[in-house]
Amino acid sequence: MNSLKNNARKLNNALTRRVIDLHDKGYTHDFLPMDGQHFLCLQDSVDFSVEDLNIQVIDHGFDQLSKTYKYIHTIETINGSKGLLVSDVNCCGDVILAN
Repeated sequence: MNSLKNNARKLNNALTRRVIDLHDKGYTHDFLPMDGQHFLCLQDSVDFSVEDLNIQVIDHGFDQLSKTYKYIHTIETINGSKGLLVSDVNCCGDVILAN
C-alpha cells in the first residue's frame, strides 16, 4: 500500500513541478474553457476567442487524486499574456506534445 501511495505522490508531484516550472517561465495566468470556443482569463476576466490564442499541449499525466489524465496547455494571447490551462481534455485535438 505504501508503494501505491508513493507512486501516486510522484505522479501528482510531477504534474505540480511542471506547472511550477511553467509559472517560472512566465506562464502566470489561468484560463478556463467557455462555450463557443472561448477561453476566460481568470486573473483579469478577459474573454478570448480561440482565434486570438496560441494554445499548445505541453505535458500530460495521470492524476491520482481525480483518477483522470490531465493535459497541461500553455496559452499565449494576442495582448502578450501567458498562462496555463490544466484540463481533463486535450483542447488541441491530436497534436504532438511540445517540449
